[in-house]
Amino acid sequence: MKIKQHHILSLLLTLLFMANTAHARVVKLVTFNYPPLFHTSVEGEFSGTVGETVKYACEQTGLQCDIEVLPFKRAYQKIDNKLADGIITIKVPRFEDCCTPTQWETPWSAGFFTHMKLNETPQISNDVLGQSLIVVAGMRSPYAFMPQLDTWHKEKAVQLFTANDVYTATRMFLSKRAPLLWGSDDFNWYFKKQNINKEPNFLPLIVRPIVIWFQKEQTDLQKTFNQAFAQIKANGKLDHKQLLHGELMEKRYKDAPFQEK
Repeated sequence: MKIKQHHILSLLLTLLFMANTAHARVVKLVTFNYPPLFHTSVEGEFSGTVGETVKYACEQTGLQCDIEVLPFKRAYQKIDNKLADGIITIKVPRFEDCCTPTQWETPWSAGFFTHMKLNETPQISNDVLGQSLIVVAGMRSPYAFMPQLDTWHKEKAVQLFTANDVYTATRMFLSKRAPLLWGSDDFNWYFKKQNINKEPNFLPLIVRPIVIWFQKEQTDLQKTFNQAFAQIKANGKLDHKQLLHGELMEKRYKDAPFQEK
C-alpha cells in the first residue's frame, strides 16, 4: 500500500511540475549578434558567454525566457516599441527613459587594435588627428571616444574607413588598410578564427558594463533577476567578470558559426 502511495505522490508531483512549467511566465528578451558574448550558435540556439549567464539566471527564476537575436536596429526598435520585456546590451543613457538596468553587470571594453607601438597609439581623442582608422558601421562607441569623428573625416583631418561588419573590419585591419581599428576586445574571436599567429595589440580606452535593461513597467522582473544573479554569485558560480565560471561555462557554451567571406 505504501509503495502505491509513493507512486501516486510521485505522479502528482510530476503533474504539478508539468503544470507549473506549462504556465511559466514567458519573458521576452532581445539582443543582437555579437560573438562570443551573445549570438545564435552553430546548432541554432542562443548562446555566448553573456548569453549562457543570462540563460542560467533565467533557469534559476523558473521563468521561461524567449531570447531573440535580431539585427542591431531591430532589437532597439523592439524595446522602444515595448514589444520586448528587456534587452541585453551596454549600459548607456539611451535606455534610461524606458528601462531600468539589472544590478548584475559584466564589463565590456572598447578601444584601438593597433599596428603601431602601444605608446604611439592614440590615447586621447585629438591624438587621432592625421591618422587612418577603421570603424564598424552602426557601432556607437567610437563616438563616445571621438565625438567629432565625422566632422574630422569631412574635413579630411582623419582618413576613415567604414566596414559593414566586424569580420570585414578585421580583414581590412589584417591587410593593413589602416594602422588603427576601433573595436572591443571581443574582436579577438574573429582574429582567432582567421588563424593569425599572434593577436594584435589592443589598447582599451572606454569601459561600459553589459546589463539586462527591463521595461520600467516590469520592475518585478528586474527584482527577480537581481535576486537570481545574487544567488548565483553567492553559490560561487560567477567569475571575476560576473560570468559563469570556467567549468560551468565550458559545459554550456556553444560557439557561433564562422565562415570566411
